[in-house]
Amino acid sequence: MDLTELTNDDLDALRRDVLTEQERRAALATIPAQVAELARVYVDGGGNLETLTAALG
Repeated sequence: MDLTELTNDDLDALRRDVLTEQERRAALATIPAQVAELARVYVDGGGNLETLTAALG
């Protein structure tokens, strides 16, 4: 892809698309650990693991 041939609008749209994809990939990489930590806090606080598992459904 020759970026010099893109219009300013096209280049900005591509930049936004790249940022959106990077955010999606980062979320996929970090969310499982966040969920695990939240589940640990929930269960340690007396929450029912079966209820939590059902909520993940």
